[in-house]
Amino acid sequence: MQDQILLPPPPFAATVDPSVQLWVTGITALVAILGLVYTFADWRRSGKPTFLLLFLSGGLMMVIEPMIDTVGGCWFPATAWTAFKAYGRPIPVWLCLVYFVYFGIGVGVTWRLMRKGLSRGQLWGLYGAAILADFILEAMLLQFKPYMYYGPQPLMIFKFPLWWAAVNALTTMAAAAVVLRCEAYLTHGWRQLQIIPAVLTVSVAVNAAVGWPSWLVINTPVSPLLTELGGVASFGLSAWFMWIVDQNTVLRSAAPARRPAGILL
Repeated sequence: MQDQILLPPPPFAATVDPSVQLWVTGITALVAILGLVYTFADWRRSGKPTFLLLFLSGGLMMVIEPMIDTVGGCWFPATAWTAFKAYGRPIPVWLCLVYFVYFGIGVGVTWRLMRKGLSRGQLWGLYGAAILADFILEAMLLQFKPYMYYGPQPLMIFKFPLWWAAVNALTTMAAAAVVLRCEAYLTHGWRQLQIIPAVLTVSVAVNAAVGWPSWLVINTPVSPLLTELGGVASFGLSAWFMWIVDQNTVLRSAAPARRPAGILL
């Protein structure tokens, strides 16, 4: 029986320019360190480590990166400085640092803005800004080839499959919204540590709930039209879930809801 390839094969022979690796790692490390310093300053000012826990949660989201890269068609060259390997995929140090910045600080800032109260237009504007920021960041990086997307990717613009931005932006918004809605239970005493598994669970859920149409067309031989429709479907699902976030966060009070009687924290 003839062997068959079930997934589009990654570009195993790809390499990364050492100078590109150096400056990408250096810049992301600097921003991550500054972000970490800010989280401790915020803890001292507010008396709660919420921002620090969100920062750590964002960084820990990297543990699902190999899984989503497998189904989403993303590859990091094996010649890069590798932080860890899973699913047979090397994950570079610089990407782990990016997670602390984009998701860690991103979720923290989004949560803080939601907590102050946002209008519907401001909330959707924030969601759009997250999509745009992801597109700009990745489209710039991809020109230097520290990583690449492969396979029949939907919605390719400047080497970047735009459907990924819809997933990443919603992850930030949904994680912040979950912490906001559960704040009375997650930001008092030892229960604050539950922020970490809660945010990680949101990340896995959003990737699956929004990314699956794109995953399907990337890993299935279909027409170019259906491939693009897969990306459009991911955007549609992202917008729908964003509407759910909207319904649960718009113009919420800055103060956490009163805890029900009998809840011990």
